[in-house]
Amino acid sequence: MLRQATGYHYLEMSPSERRRQDRFKKDAPLILIRPGFKEQKSGAILRDVSLGGLAFETDFPLEQGHEFTFALYVPSRGWVDGSGRVCWSKAEGNSWLCGASISIRRWDQEKLLRKWLHNPAKGLLRFFFPEP
Repeated sequence: MLRQATGYHYLEMSPSERRRQDRFKKDAPLILIRPGFKEQKSGAILRDVSLGGLAFETDFPLEQGHEFTFALYVPSRGWVDGSGRVCWSKAEGNSWLCGASISIRRWDQEKLLRKWLHNPAKGLLRFFFPEP
């Protein structure tokens, strides 16, 4: 087991919960849907993403082990959807910062995400709002 610092406490992580791929900082719309509450959708702020996981900020009170479905818009390419499981979470005021492992439903969407992650172009928000 690996102990990983997350804010003020440590989480015990099994080998299956460790990151297997590099994360990339990207800007893209992210929608979360809690299981059993399909009418409860929430936007989230994407922090970073890989083929196997993502970090995001949301106002959903998610804790380690919670499962969700997601839809991620890859700028100019389309939507990627799948399911996720929260590996760690940290309350920050009225929101939660979370890291999750993800599973993408279709191989063509995984290919789309892989191509976007390895493209040096910045995200959609950086295109419209470049840094000064």
